[in-house]
Amino acid sequence: MKKNATTLHLLLTALLVLLACSACDARRSYMRHSVMILSSVTPSTAALHARQLVHENEWGTLATISKQFNGVPFANIVSYSDGVGDSAEAATGEMFFYLTPMDSTASDLAVNPSASVSISMAQGGKGACKMDVEDPTCWKLSFTGTVVPVPADKEEYAKKALFSKHPQMKYWPSDHGFKPYVLKPENIVLLDYYGGAKHIPVDEYYSVKLSDESDDDMEQRFRIPEYYRIKH
Repeated sequence: MKKNATTLHLLLTALLVLLACSACDARRSYMRHSVMILSSVTPSTAALHARQLVHENEWGTLATISKQFNGVPFANIVSYSDGVGDSAEAATGEMFFYLTPMDSTASDLAVNPSASVSISMAQGGKGACKMDVEDPTCWKLSFTGTVVPVPADKEEYAKKALFSKHPQMKYWPSDHGFKPYVLKPENIVLLDYYGGAKHIPVDEYYSVKLSDESDDDMEQRFRIPEYYRIKH
């Protein structure tokens, strides 16, 4: 009887160990599956996403060091253009603005050209992000650097780029002193996914070449990272 009891105890112990191991394997399998799901939606390069976000928008928030408010940051909504027309292939990533000294932004820049520019995917309208605007998957991009008047030899191109996306600018009052400005970025920071913000080298940002696609669906452009291709 004692021998039978010992044998039964060993069998029960072995069964419990087997069940525990099966549960561990199932848990590991589930975890591996979860990791695979997460990795399958990992975004492509940050530089590409930054260029997409710039191209798909036409306005942003430009912050300057305020002359009027004793040196505190002052943010203003400004229109911009990253190239002539809406074609992605014509986009350069260079951001041009059309500013007047009658506005605080240009008067601040005349004293101190240091500035930052921010753009969000949420600018695509209600439902553009599918998540809260602060969620990492709702792309947000910030530049720091300087915003300065466009050099004379590039002024006509800058106006052409601006007027192609903002035709009303062409008819703004001539006595208001509007002239094109350009962002000279020094730091580019993008948050487009979980895991922290990415710092993008300026030369990498400008090296991206966007391509046109037939589908103009804004949601698809933002939700599918491979929508644009990098041309080698």
